[in-house]
Amino acid sequence: MQAPTKKAIEAGRNVGGIKAAKTLSLPISYWALLEQIRSRKGFKNANETLCFVIMEVAMELGLETG
Repeated sequence: MQAPTKKAIEAGRNVGGIKAAKTLSLPISYWALLEQIRSRKGFKNANETLCFVIMEVAMELGLETG
């Protein structure tokens, strides 16, 4: 298994801010992809994985800087 990069760790953890609970309804294929990303990057849970993916897309779109 590949260790997560510093960038991945920073994007997936210590996000801080407001904590809110929200139920996500996604097709099983999306959950399976999320789990594959989680596993490959070595994140602890789906929450860390979602944070990482959101930050990656935000950087691609120029909304955030890495």
